[in-house]
Amino acid sequence: MDGDRDEAVLPASEEFDEQIDDGLDEESYRRLSGQRRSRLWRQRAVFGVIVLLVLAVGGGAALVYTGRWDPGADPEPAAAPGPACSAPAAPQLLPPAEVSVAVLNGTDRRGLAATVAAELRTRGFVVPDVANAPVPAGPVTAVVSYPPAQLQQAVTVGARFPDAQLAEDPAAPAVAVSLGDGYQQLLAEDALSAPVPAPAAPLPAGCPPG
Repeated sequence: MDGDRDEAVLPASEEFDEQIDDGLDEESYRRLSGQRRSRLWRQRAVFGVIVLLVLAVGGGAALVYTGRWDPGADPEPAAAPGPACSAPAAPQLLPPAEVSVAVLNGTDRRGLAATVAAELRTRGFVVPDVANAPVPAGPVTAVVSYPPAQLQQAVTVGARFPDAQLAEDPAAPAVAVSLGDGYQQLLAEDALSAPVPAPAAPLPAGCPPG
């Protein structure tokens, strides 16, 4: 019985090579050795593929178990952009010779509009009209009204008045500055500060005021 079991055991590689070498010519020996090596490489390749599949399945199961991956869940939607809260930037100032502005007296101070118009002309502005404002301007320094297409001209005028207010008016034919009770004098040309136009619409929800 022991002898039968010993005969059933497959020989080791070296022993197999010695056994197939007995009684075989060189060509037959090489053919049988090549077939055996090819079979061993195929077995190793299949085993490697099985190991990789097992690792992939195990990794996916671990992600599902820990809740980090749900293959049936819809992808998360992209976050919506936040509200645009930045204030509009002031346009660049134009040369005064490129700006035409009407000067209106919004106070009860006689001759104020004529005086300011003369000073603006001295600085190079074109002043076609000087008149009284249809309504008082109030305690402000000056209110610069303008049609939407002439924002840059309005900013150029408003830069000469301390704390000037800009007021877009779709019905306005041109830029006009209405002088208020707070007006004292024009700013020096080397101390100009361009006013920032107020936003045309309220700031979106979530934006800090001011």
